[in-house]
Amino acid sequence: MPSWIRALSVALPLSAVAALAAAAPAPPASFVSYADEPPPAPLPPASPITDHLALNAGFFWGSVRTFGQIGPRGGTPPGTALIAEDTLGVTNRAYQPQLEVMFRLEDRNRLRVDWLDLRRNGASVLGSGLQFGDQSYLVGQPIQSMLDWRQMDVTYTYSFLRRQRFELGAGIGLHFIEAEARVQSPSSPQTADYSEAGPFATLAGDGTWLIDRHWSFNARAQYMRLTLGSYRGELEDMHADFQYRWKRNFALGAGYDYTRRELDALHSDPSGELQLRITGPRLFLRVSY
Repeated sequence: MPSWIRALSVALPLSAVAALAAAAPAPPASFVSYADEPPPAPLPPASPITDHLALNAGFFWGSVRTFGQIGPRGGTPPGTALIAEDTLGVTNRAYQPQLEVMFRLEDRNRLRVDWLDLRRNGASVLGSGLQFGDQSYLVGQPIQSMLDWRQMDVTYTYSFLRRQRFELGAGIGLHFIEAEARVQSPSSPQTADYSEAGPFATLAGDGTWLIDRHWSFNARAQYMRLTLGSYRGELEDMHADFQYRWKRNFALGAGYDYTRRELDALHSDPSGELQLRITGPRLFLRVSY
């Protein structure tokens, strides 16, 4: 057989095999190797610095001290200066559940919303005379009283310093306050009522220190003293806590609160002032994302 025929008989089968290999479909993506790609970057440790939505639900063991002096318009006769827990018989305890919500907008903007609803009733027999509003109550007269303070706070802060382990922010708070104090005698029609409601603003600052992967220290403070027309108000609010992040979305916290709230109505009827100091520890569960 001529040599050119033998060469052709070998070349034709090899060409057919090469054509079939070129026409064969590519292997599925599941067989593509990723050995050369870098591993994904690890997530930063979960903390109040990385939370974008958080709900703090807990319980507050508060102690209350209430100072008041309520008289008729113009202060004639002047109202009797009193400590409500001693004179009016209202409780000095503020044991109640607490709820707080935090929203983070992008990375540096935070909005916090919390509430206070403190309602107390008391009864006592007066050991000395009491001028409350336009009513005069005598020594030995039984009285019943009611003190309510309701407040919703909306606070915005911008984090001018934000690192993996530290965050510091400053901003402004808006507080919607409603206060009412009432004293009445069950043995007579004597009743005196003092109530005020309105918004109030404060300057705010807060910070977080991530101590390690699980522990963080958090603190905040708000303060402002304002006089608008015949009304004067002052609000001071401080809070600090330690949090333990036992799961990525769950933390346990223990903290302490100090709050002083004062509301003065100089020319209303009745006129006077009402001041609350609330202090105490709180425990809470934080659910965050």
